[in-house]
Amino acid sequence: MMLIKYIILKFIFFIIQISTSWKYHGVERFNKLVVSNQPVLVCVWHGYFIFPMIFLKKYYKQTKIVSSTHPDSMVLAKVLNDYGFNLIKGSSTRGAKNVIKEMMKSLRDTSSIIAITNDGPKGPARIAKGGAVSLAKKLNAKLVFISGKSDSCFRLKTWDRFVMPKPFSNNDVYINEINYPSDSNHEDIGKYISNKMNEIQDDIDA
Repeated sequence: MMLIKYIILKFIFFIIQISTSWKYHGVERFNKLVVSNQPVLVCVWHGYFIFPMIFLKKYYKQTKIVSSTHPDSMVLAKVLNDYGFNLIKGSSTRGAKNVIKEMMKSLRDTSSIIAITNDGPKGPARIAKGGAVSLAKKLNAKLVFISGKSDSCFRLKTWDRFVMPKPFSNNDVYINEINYPSDSNHEDIGKYISNKMNEIQDDIDA
């Protein structure tokens, strides 16, 4: 069953990539952050994952992506692995120690880029967990939110209402740097990041 899901998902992504158009906003700023001698943590909403995926696949395949060990997430992980991304396997509920260990190791490399779905792997949708951001702050990483919009898309009947652009749609990817709050408490940072990401996403959708 997992093999069938993998084949279907990879085929869908292939059709999307060859039949749609993409515009990227904020690439120059992102490029400057990457060479700023500080690591970069890319924050992503699970339901909008396709937008950062397309951007990073095109420009930054060296990105390490935190991938859950949840069965459905493993299907996507296999596709990401095929694309050339490096994976950090685990989540806040499964393999958390491994994620923290690998993220600490990677964030100490000032040239590293790590991407994480802040509301994954099972939600609630668009409510961020603060642990990864707190760790990134301690290790002086730059914080970036990448998302986007499509002028024609499907919204899947999943917990995150996953956005899937339709063939021949026009799509925009937006890259925004986010500043850290002064408070380093995990819960407070989670609320702060949720508000900032949702504020930007609402502007994008509008």
